[in-house]
Amino acid sequence: MTTTNSSEPDARLSKCSIAFGLSLAVTSVASALLVVAKELSSNVMAGMKRLTGHHWVTHSLFALILFAVLGGAFSMANGGRGIRMSSSRVVAWLAAGVIIGGMIIAGFYLLGG
Repeated sequence: MTTTNSSEPDARLSKCSIAFGLSLAVTSVASALLVVAKELSSNVMAGMKRLTGHHWVTHSLFALILFAVLGGAFSMANGGRGIRMSSSRVVAWLAAGVIIGGMIIAGFYLLGG
């Protein structure tokens, strides 16, 4: 059994797995920030309702589009070779993004938002 240095790329992960894992991390934080923005600004909420008829539909579209665009961009980094990092580092970034996103939302509502 061989082990790899956590800073070395893991050959088992494709460039798209890495790219879309990182995209999920960023999208999770952006989505949480959008929740806070909607709750703090009636203009943001009203604008999102106008776009699709319901703010959650607009929010979902925003998240899906951001996820796809960032994933595509990250996979095309380094001249089309994608971002290179180990699987453990991708998992750490993904977990951090999801945890931070959850903490933003929970913190906002717990602090009286």
